[in-house]
Amino acid sequence: MSENENDVMNHKQLMTIYSLTFFVSIAILAGCGAGNGQGLDENGDLQTAESPTVIVVGGGNTGNTGGGGSANLSGNPNATLTWVQSNVFGGVCTQCHTGAGAPLGVNWSTETDTCDNIGRVSGELGPMLEVDSGRPDESYLVWKLEGAGPNGEAIVGAQMPLNNPALSPDAIQNIRDWIADGTPGCSV
Repeated sequence: MSENENDVMNHKQLMTIYSLTFFVSIAILAGCGAGNGQGLDENGDLQTAESPTVIVVGGGNTGNTGGGGSANLSGNPNATLTWVQSNVFGGVCTQCHTGAGAPLGVNWSTETDTCDNIGRVSGELGPMLEVDSGRPDESYLVWKLEGAGPNGEAIVGAQMPLNNPALSPDAIQNIRDWIADGTPGCSV
């Protein structure tokens, strides 16, 4: 083999290694998936339903209490914005769903971001709402966490949290109760 042919062979091998390294790096970085702007309006804000209906039974808490209020209609002391944010959204969901690049614009970074998802049209299964206050079975968040709708309806994509163990039944129940109680801690 001539020196020139040897150089060409080494160049091809290096290009193959660089290409593989590039594609593996992209696959790793895309693990959570970057946001693509879907679910955002023309100003980059989260879309919401025009006028979501909120039904409050028994004078439930729909005012902003900072999420630290007492037990709600469900009687579940963990059905609070503070609990769901601290134990689920802030610690689990924000591994992917954070900031401006959150997948489908669904950001769970802070209590304010979580409240912004209430009444927001799902980027995957509109016209469903991500969180339909007072209606956990009609909230796409619950479907995604449970892997299906209450009657076995299909979700789009995988069960959440992606590439992690499913949430415990107790954690999902706390979220269900928080939604059923009217999402206390968020102004709806």
